[in-house]
Amino acid sequence: MLHSLLDTTKVIGSIMLESAEYEVCAEAVANHDRHGNQLTVNLRAFLRAMRQDHIGETVIPAWLPPPQIITEHVDAGEAHELADDVFASWCHKVAGAVPR
Repeated sequence: MLHSLLDTTKVIGSIMLESAEYEVCAEAVANHDRHGNQLTVNLRAFLRAMRQDHIGETVIPAWLPPPQIITEHVDAGEAHELADDVFASWCHKVAGAVPR
């Protein structure tokens, strides 16, 4: 049986791109299969437009890390904590990729 553990997006910061402001976002969707004790965390990063006339638009520049899928064998009792740790590490990676 598959259990959803995490479905979250975190705003890491903001950046100007082609004279428009964007939020830098990190996202994770994590599920745990209790039969196989397998945790799967889907990670992605993107820029989200902040201008009202472009709400909902996303951009994925080459400098952001590409999407990743992390799989780990872990008991159900430890899965949520591990998913949180994977997401925290992903957020740190995304923040480090933002041009200064």
